[in-house]
Amino acid sequence: MSEPLLQGIRVVEAAMVMMAPSVCSILADMGAEVIKVEPPEGGDTLRHFHKLKGMPESDIPYPFLQLNRNKKSIAIDLKSDEGLEIFHKLLATADVFVSNVRPQALKKLGLDYATIKEKYPRLIYATGLGFGKKGPDADRPGYDATTYWARSGMESTVFPLEGWLGPTPPGSGDLPTGLAMFGGIMTALFNRERTGKGTDVTVSLMATGAWANSALVQAQLVNAEFLERRPRENAYNFIGVYYKTKDERVLKLAIVNIEQIWPRFGPAISRPEITDDPRWATTEIRADHTAALIALIDEEFAKHDWEYWKERLTEYDIPYSQISSYEEVAEDPQYLGNDTFVSYDHPQHGPITSVNHPILMDGAKRDMPIPPPELGQHTEEILSTIDYDKDAIDALVDRGIVSRSEQ
Repeated sequence: MSEPLLQGIRVVEAAMVMMAPSVCSILADMGAEVIKVEPPEGGDTLRHFHKLKGMPESDIPYPFLQLNRNKKSIAIDLKSDEGLEIFHKLLATADVFVSNVRPQALKKLGLDYATIKEKYPRLIYATGLGFGKKGPDADRPGYDATTYWARSGMESTVFPLEGWLGPTPPGSGDLPTGLAMFGGIMTALFNRERTGKGTDVTVSLMATGAWANSALVQAQLVNAEFLERRPRENAYNFIGVYYKTKDERVLKLAIVNIEQIWPRFGPAISRPEITDDPRWATTEIRADHTAALIALIDEEFAKHDWEYWKERLTEYDIPYSQISSYEEVAEDPQYLGNDTFVSYDHPQHGPITSVNHPILMDGAKRDMPIPPPELGQHTEEILSTIDYDKDAIDALVDRGIVSRSEQ
C-alpha cells in the first residue's frame, strides 16, 4: 500500500475520556483525518485525568497523549445554535461520526441517529455506550469499572477470597470496547462501498464485557453448575494458581492441553516421579489430590530464582509467564520486537514513547506520529475548510462560540 489505509476518510469525534477516543486514535493511526470536537472550557476531561489522586504521578498528561495522537482539535460550544451550525457543517463533510455521549444528550442537541440519518445518508454514525440503547439502564452513565468489569460477571471471578486489593486498570474495559467499535466502523465503511449508504453502529461496555466473559456467561445460559470457590492451597486445578520463585517473583502457568504437557511438567520442575504417581497420573484423579500437588510445586519453585525457571520452563516448552511490573512491560524485548510502542517528539515534553494500536497489516503505510493537539489548536484550520474566513472566525472566537490555542 503506497498510501495510509484510511487516507481520505474524515472522522468527527465528539467524545470524552477513553472508549470512543481510543477508536479514533486507531483510525488516525491508519491515516484518517480525525477532527476532535471539544468544549472550549477545559476540553476533553482526559487532558486532566493524570491529575486524579491515585494515578501515577507525572506532569505529562500521559492518558491523553496515548489516545489522541495524529488528531486535530477544534473547540466548539455545542450548546449554542451557532456552535451546532458549525458542527453540522463538519458532519456534512465527514465519513464517520464517533461519540460516547449518552443518547438522551445527543437527542437534545438534535444529533440522534434518526435525525442525522435523514441529513447525511452516507455518514457512519458510531456510538459507544455504557449499557446499550435499550433496556431499563439505557440512560444510565456507564464506565468500564462498573459496567464492563462488574456488570459482566468478570470481577466476581477474579475478586480474591481475601478481598479486593485495588481498582481495575484505567481504561481496561474502555479500550477493548473501542476495538469492537473499530471493527463495527470498518465493517460499516465496507458496507457503504457496496451500498452507498451509511449506517448506525452501536457498541456498549456491557455487551463487550459479556462477550469477553462469554465462556462463563454461556455456562450460566445452559444452566451449568458453578462450583464453590476454594482457597488457593486447595484449588480445583494446579494450573489456575500462582507460584513464587526463590527471589519472590510471581509465576503463572497456562497449561491448556494438560494430557500432552503433563509428561513434560514433572521433569521440568525436577520431579519426574510425579508423572506416574498414582495420585496425579490422570486428570480425574489429579483433581482429588490437588492440594498435595500444589504444595509440592510450591516447594520446587521456591528453590530457584526466576531466571532459572524461565530457562527451565522454556526448555521443556511449558506455557508460562511472570507477572510483569510496568517497568518490565516498557522494556520487554517481545513488545519492542513487535512494534508495540511508537515514538515521536512532543513540542513541550520532548521524546515520547506511546503504546501502538494492536492491529498490524502488512504493507499498510504508517507516517511518523503527530503529537496530540492542544485544545483548539486546529480550530482556524478546520473552520477554513467549511467556508469560514478569518473575519468570521475572529467573530466566533470573540463571542465564545469557538476557541483556539495560540500554537
